[in-house]
Amino acid sequence: MADSQYPYPPDRFDDEADAVSFHGAHRAEEPFWRQNLLYIIIIGAALVMLIVLLFVIGGRGGGGDDRAQDPTTPAASEDSSSESEAEESDEEEPAAEPDKSTPVLVVNAGGINGLAGTWQENLEDAGWSDISLNTADNVQQEPIVFYRDAEDADTAKALAEEVGAGEARQSDEYDARITFVAVDEPDAGDDGGDGEG
Repeated sequence: MADSQYPYPPDRFDDEADAVSFHGAHRAEEPFWRQNLLYIIIIGAALVMLIVLLFVIGGRGGGGDDRAQDPTTPAASEDSSSESEAEESDEEEPAAEPDKSTPVLVVNAGGINGLAGTWQENLEDAGWSDISLNTADNVQQEPIVFYRDAEDADTAKALAEEVGAGEARQSDEYDARITFVAVDEPDAGDDGGDGEG
């Protein structure tokens, strides 16, 4: 249908124009990617930054572990070498005299009635003067001597040798300065042959 202000009478071209839905010049519809180009660029940039950040963070985490492990390895080897030197010097020089007035806790961990008391008498006969007693919650298999502070290490080592407990170990498991965890009766030879017959 022709425009009312159109000065010429309608003709066949006006009929065709009425039949078509689009009037005037028009363009083809833009593809999806072109309509959303700005969003695609933003999402792509965010993904690239995320990947870069993951690589950077992952690189720092692995490098930090390596740096943390490297210093400990030489330190551990230095400790082991100093321990071996200390053992050699102990063999060459006489051991320091133990301080037998140091408080010692004897723990009955053998499940034997009177075990701690027997050890108390045995140690007092050997010159140890400050012995207290306790009973462990669980039965242990091996005797052991613990010490809390490094200054008591020599005394604890001497006690461990005296009771046959091997090496003394530093630990804060017990409150006493030195703790002897006993599992067996003292040998008959240790208490001068006064053991059970």
